[in-house]
Amino acid sequence: MRPIDHVVLPFPDLPSARSRLEALGFTVAPDAVHPFGTGNACVFFADGAYLEPLAVVDHGAYGDALGEGNLFVQHDAAFRSANPLPAFSGLALRSDDALVDRDTLAEHGLGEDGVVEFSRDLVSPDGTSATLSFRLTFARSPADFGATLFFCQKLHRMAPDRAALTCHPNGVTGLSRIVLVGEVSPATRLLLESASGVLPTAEGAGTLRLALAESALEIVTDDIAAERYGSCRKDGRGLVIAGIVLSVTDLVATRAAVGSAVLSDQPGRLTVPLDAGGSAFITFEETPA
Repeated sequence: MRPIDHVVLPFPDLPSARSRLEALGFTVAPDAVHPFGTGNACVFFADGAYLEPLAVVDHGAYGDALGEGNLFVQHDAAFRSANPLPAFSGLALRSDDALVDRDTLAEHGLGEDGVVEFSRDLVSPDGTSATLSFRLTFARSPADFGATLFFCQKLHRMAPDRAALTCHPNGVTGLSRIVLVGEVSPATRLLLESASGVLPTAEGAGTLRLALAESALEIVTDDIAAERYGSCRKDGRGLVIAGIVLSVTDLVATRAAVGSAVLSDQPGRLTVPLDAGGSAFITFEETPA
């Protein structure tokens, strides 16, 4: 089963991203800058997945990259122009060979031409730094799928020590699942199946699940999202990444760490909004230690 590498979460700027996520009890990594004008302040989990809060930090470089056809920037710019932020814009699947994965999608008419390769510095909390390099290839999303799906291949050999960054005051231990809300068209279903390599299974009326390594994609209707997570979309068209579910071992401690900004509080599950006016959410779910 293919693992999730990370989830992309655009914000208007990195200070607001850091402020919001730290207020929810996350340890946020130092800011990092991409050579094409975006930057991130990542939240790393002990299971190897991470959350990538993303912002434009160099508008000149961003504009140049957009004009040069950089696929990462093109997708980010299109999402920012069409959606209130913060919101989940993309899902990166971990890849051993992103070019092969792209070609596999191309056999179904789902692969985008072009590759994004880049390097960036990682600064650890103790001040040490390392250079990380990546190769990204992208799926061609159907018009009714409101997110970007892409493959992320690590080109660096060293494994950065992120142990300190994976210890969160809210007690999060890992990424349990990605919640997608809405209707699944045949084209979107083919994309998800082709990219993940697994077929969805029904889990009761209105819920589909695609099992991945150590996590899953959960596809639910708007009504079930409202019942389960307290989330209600303002625009019910298509399929979107509405939220993520994170594992914790002590929900009482988590509840104390996240404060009063609660969207839904149910036995074993606590959901918080990412923004007071938005529908994107983070859910903390209690799992056995």
